[in-house]
Amino acid sequence: MSAPTSTRRQDTGIPSTANGLLLRAIGRRKRLVGPGLVLMTMWQLCEALVPIAIGVIVDRAIIPLDATAMLWSVLGLIALFTVLSLSYRFGARLSNRALQEEAHDLRVEATRVPLTRRRAMDDASSGDVLSVCSADADVAALVFRQIALGGSALIGIVGISAYLLWTDLLVGLIVLIGVPLSLVLVALPSRVISRHSTAQQTAIGMASSRATDIMTGLRVLKAGGGERWAAEQYRDASRAAADAGIVTAERTGRVQGIGSLGMAVVLALVLLAAGYRVLSGEMAIGTLVSVVGVAVFFEEPVRLITAMVSIFARSHGAAQRLVDLQASAPVDESGSEVPEGSHLQVSGLELPDGRELDLEVAAGEIVALVVEQPAAADAVTLAMAGHSDGADAVLVGGHRRSSLAAAIADHVVVAPHRVDLFVGTIRSNIAMRHDGGGHGSTSDDGGGDGAHHDGEAHVRVPVSDDVLRASAVAEIIEHLPDGLDHVVQEGGRNLSGGQRQRIALARALHADPDVLVLHDPTSAVDAVTEWEIAQAVRRLRTSRPGRSTLIVTSSPPFLATADRVVHLPRSGETHSGTHLELRESSASYRTAVDR
Repeated sequence: MSAPTSTRRQDTGIPSTANGLLLRAIGRRKRLVGPGLVLMTMWQLCEALVPIAIGVIVDRAIIPLDATAMLWSVLGLIALFTVLSLSYRFGARLSNRALQEEAHDLRVEATRVPLTRRRAMDDASSGDVLSVCSADADVAALVFRQIALGGSALIGIVGISAYLLWTDLLVGLIVLIGVPLSLVLVALPSRVISRHSTAQQTAIGMASSRATDIMTGLRVLKAGGGERWAAEQYRDASRAAADAGIVTAERTGRVQGIGSLGMAVVLALVLLAAGYRVLSGEMAIGTLVSVVGVAVFFEEPVRLITAMVSIFARSHGAAQRLVDLQASAPVDESGSEVPEGSHLQVSGLELPDGRELDLEVAAGEIVALVVEQPAAADAVTLAMAGHSDGADAVLVGGHRRSSLAAAIADHVVVAPHRVDLFVGTIRSNIAMRHDGGGHGSTSDDGGGDGAHHDGEAHVRVPVSDDVLRASAVAEIIEHLPDGLDHVVQEGGRNLSGGQRQRIALARALHADPDVLVLHDPTSAVDAVTEWEIAQAVRRLRTSRPGRSTLIVTSSPPFLATADRVVHLPRSGETHSGTHLELRESSASYRTAVDR
């Protein structure tokens, strides 16, 4: 029995709670957080020392009219402001560096989830995951700003309180009692703000998801006159995000108002006590200036702490979303087995209509599977790819698909019907190695071999002519000035549907796996080209001994070139034979394959 998900997350060093994620972030950046906090604390204390220094100058230089003391006072103020300025500059620099480095690591860590885990995005849209991997990672990293500003403000409050206690016990007691009460009033609603912030980030993710959907299908929307409908859909999602943001801002403003009111009361009491001491002759004028100045300055660190409480609530909410993404799928629900051979077997795969599929593809065999129900075809390819519970019914090289290691592209490749191309070049989309994309993407660092720095992990990978001919990509690149290095825009939008499909087929053939599963690889290709591709794919796969190929399709060219065809009708039993045999014996088969 597999270990619980939370245990597996802990084994990989990924916290299972939002607080744990934030604490880990601090621990990973302690070399920056520690010195940054020290410098920011020096800045706060220097800010507090300014009114104290002015009070001393009043008593020691201005009232006695001592020119020498005034000269030393001016020099002292210059030194004080120099330390104040430099400590803030370098303290903020260290804190911001910690923030940016951790935000980067959180973005990469979150993005790795859908890239490396099966079924990690089953319950979330791509736009929602995008929001978590970008906005939430950045918001969670704001914890370092809270430490730098809030932490230094808290230490500054302690230092100021100690000074006030030393100066006057009554004034000090007013501060020591009043400030903690104000902070408690501010901290109480923080959990509510965190919940509202989480809801706000979720709503933003939904709006991002809706925008992603609209941009992906923009051509279809414009062609069908759906611009107004799409605008209304996005307007509703954006309004929900705006409403959630308004609620969060309202709660945050309420907290800040409570903090300001509490601090105003404390300041009033301090001023009354200090004024009474002066009138009774128990406090000097300079000391009064210092006490009043410090009391007025006191509002700044308290305001910072109040703001940091609200920001922490947002960071906590964002961290919770990151944790939820990590928990959306087991760390690795597959095993570590590697297929032994290319024998493919399906035993008792449950289909959406309740039937079970049994199928076998021997080593070196090319089998075509005709599935009349699209949902059943999707179930087969998902099981082959290991993305469904049906993976337990699939055996590859003697091992269950669900127990195979995650990275086995040399052994098994499942190319879905949907074509996804990425920003780069035709070469990078076939070889699945980013080569910088665009004109002049080849590195020119003296070697002349087109290799990029190893840290970038990118070289111009050669693609064999056999693969280019078998996928008919050769016909595409011979008409392009840059050939394989032709720029591919986002989603391949600068290519036709048939061109995108051929590039996706070339990608699968280039991987040259022991077991290759294709799902309708040429549905957007013309009939003549499709026949040429079917024959070329057969030649390419059979030229490599022991390679097995399963093609889920109703394309006559692929059916005619397959060693065996398996027909899964809408109802009834599965039939197997050659393309000609099934055409002669089954009317439903003829209906399924005739276009």
